[in-house]
Amino acid sequence: MAAAAGVALVGVAGCGTGGIAGDTSPETTSASSSKDDLASVQPCQMLPPETLESFGLEVTGEPRNELPWQPGCDFDGKPISATLIKNTRQTVSSAEKKTVWAKFERIQVNGRSGAQAITQGTTKARLCNVMFNAGKGTIQVQAHEISPPDDIDECAKALEIAKKIEPNVPDPA
Repeated sequence: MAAAAGVALVGVAGCGTGGIAGDTSPETTSASSSKDDLASVQPCQMLPPETLESFGLEVTGEPRNELPWQPGCDFDGKPISATLIKNTRQTVSSAEKKTVWAKFERIQVNGRSGAQAITQGTTKARLCNVMFNAGKGTIQVQAHEISPPDDIDECAKALEIAKKIEPNVPDPA
C-alpha cells in the first residue's frame, strides 16, 4: 500500500529536479555537505510511533529517495496517507518563487516561517503540502486523502502533522 501511495503521489504531483514535487525549475539555494543541519534528520523517524498512530498512520514508513537532497518517507493510513520530506536545497522563500503552485499561502508552523501549498497538478487530487524552514532547508508534509468520502481537510491534517514534527528538527539556519 505504501508503494501505491508513493506512486500516486508522484504520479499526481509529478517529480522534477526542483525540490518540491512537481517542480522542474532550478534550485535557488545550495546544500552544505558536511555542515548540513538536517543531516541527522531521518524522514521515517521524524515522529514517534504513538504520534503516527494518533494520525491513523502506520508506524512503519517506506523510504522514498528519488532525489538525494530530498529524501522522504511514505506512510499509509486512514483517513489520510502522508509523506514526510526533508529538502536540503530549498527554503520556504525559494519555494514560493516556483511556478508549480496553484495555491501558495504563507503560514506559521509553531512560530516558524512556513507555507501551505497545492501544486497545479493536484488541485483535485485531495493532496496538500505544508512546509516550514528547518536547518538549512525545509521539512514538508504531504497529506493525501486516498478514499472517499472527501470529508477531510488535507491541509489541516498536514499542518497538524507539521506542528508535531517541528519541535524535533533543527531551527532554521
